[in-house]
Amino acid sequence: MSQPQQITLTEKAAGRVKAMLDQRGTPDAFIRLGVATAGCSGFSYKLEYADEPEEGDKVFEQHGVKLVVDPKSLLFIAGTEMDYVTENFKSGFKFGNPNETSRCGCGESFKV
Repeated sequence: MSQPQQITLTEKAAGRVKAMLDQRGTPDAFIRLGVATAGCSGFSYKLEYADEPEEGDKVFEQHGVKLVVDPKSLLFIAGTEMDYVTENFKSGFKFGNPNETSRCGCGESFKV
């Protein structure tokens, strides 16, 4: 059974993305979610601003936020939930990826 071709954002993640886009002065822009080869486990998540989707991008819109993912990245992150968490003295985006088979000790990279 294949993973759903969906990326979901929690309301907290969408709220943080909206604040970032507003601060940048581009409230109608997109956020690009992708993966990069990095870290000790192989892949890491990357977030970038995108003024518009590129050819082939999959667009997801939830809670008033537009997220784009390129087809190659989607192979590794289909079914992922993006959340925003605040814990003790740090905060950031957290990814719940059903495709992950392991994560490095520092939590910065993952393997599929």
